[in-house]
Amino acid sequence: MQPVQPRPTTPGLALRRYRFTLLFTSWPWRSLAYLLATPIVAITWLLTCWPLLPLAGVPVGHIERWRLRWVDLHPAPNPHTTPEPAGFRGWAGHRLREQTTWTELLCGVLLVPVSLLGFVVITIGLMLPAALVGSGALILTFLALGIDPASVDPTAEAIHQNPVAQAGFVLLGLVLFVAGMYLVTLTAEGQRYLTRLLISSPATRLVEQVGELTRSRARITSAFDDERRRIERDLHDGAQQRLTSLVMTLGTLHYQHQRGDDIAPLIQQARTDAQRAVDELREIVHGIYPSALSEHDLADALDELVLRTENAGLRATANIDLPDDIPTPVQVGVYFAASELITNVTKHADATSLFLLAHHTPDGTLYVTVQDDGHGGAHTGGSGLLGVIDRIETLGGHVKISSPAGGPTRITLEVPCASS
Repeated sequence: MQPVQPRPTTPGLALRRYRFTLLFTSWPWRSLAYLLATPIVAITWLLTCWPLLPLAGVPVGHIERWRLRWVDLHPAPNPHTTPEPAGFRGWAGHRLREQTTWTELLCGVLLVPVSLLGFVVITIGLMLPAALVGSGALILTFLALGIDPASVDPTAEAIHQNPVAQAGFVLLGLVLFVAGMYLVTLTAEGQRYLTRLLISSPATRLVEQVGELTRSRARITSAFDDERRRIERDLHDGAQQRLTSLVMTLGTLHYQHQRGDDIAPLIQQARTDAQRAVDELREIVHGIYPSALSEHDLADALDELVLRTENAGLRATANIDLPDDIPTPVQVGVYFAASELITNVTKHADATSLFLLAHHTPDGTLYVTVQDDGHGGAHTGGSGLLGVIDRIETLGGHVKISSPAGGPTRITLEVPCASS
């Protein structure tokens, strides 16, 4: 199955995607509206914002970030930070220290020549071909009605009497108009790129992502240390004590056997200690790698989670459609994350029903959604959801949380997952 191609998000991507069908999409018309509005913004800015001097770029930055949505589907967040000092003086001083304030001012200054360039492109690429089509169609109409073009325009030449030549002009105008729409789209792409470069700081989002990844890595490292200490504690307090007791029981068993005493109770005690040690070791290993995945694939393991939830008294349904060749790290991460989400529902949501949806799209993305009818209000402040987010982000995915007060809560795990 061919992967689904992503929807173009800019005029440049649309030009590459729709080489021969561009005019049947919204991109050339969005680009035309974007270019037509640019002179209006430039003139309004020149007439109204110049008293702000170096701060004059701030309002045009807000307007251009809003207009950018016409030709760029990627979000353009405001790169300005919130000033700490109160009042206009504190705000102005804070803004003047920001690099974005000055790049926005440059954006405003460049709007004037950019709008002139857009006007030239629209004039040459669209208005002249449109005039050619209009005049040719008008003369053809006159000829079809039997009206001599010279009677309307004394300067008309012989070529105006030739319907074939006029039809050729109409056809040529249409071809040039189509080419002009491509040129308009290309010009809008250039203006979009320049505008985003000046009014939106890509580095800001990158720094935020790096910072979040650093914090996530620190939390994972801390969680790993905590898990290691938990395993050490469980081994020391549980399985090690059981095995020590078993060794002592076996020693006593050997001693009483040599004396000819009844050793049946000791054999039973040794058997009990050994079984408890095995059970505790199994529980510890289950925390490292789930036994459900050792015996089944991810689809069956998730179905087993839902079944256990239903047995616990919560109405639970599932719709699972997953391939059986999902990479092991993804299976483990998604299983533990889904298990934590279901545990949160049973413990904290005060819900009566739960629904789990799991599917794998052709573009290689795994989606797992857990929804309940509880009281809502889930947030990332607790360690449970934060651990889920860290686990999924480690796999290169992200978590979407919708949990308004009063419910319902809907949490979706989205993980890139090309089948192995």
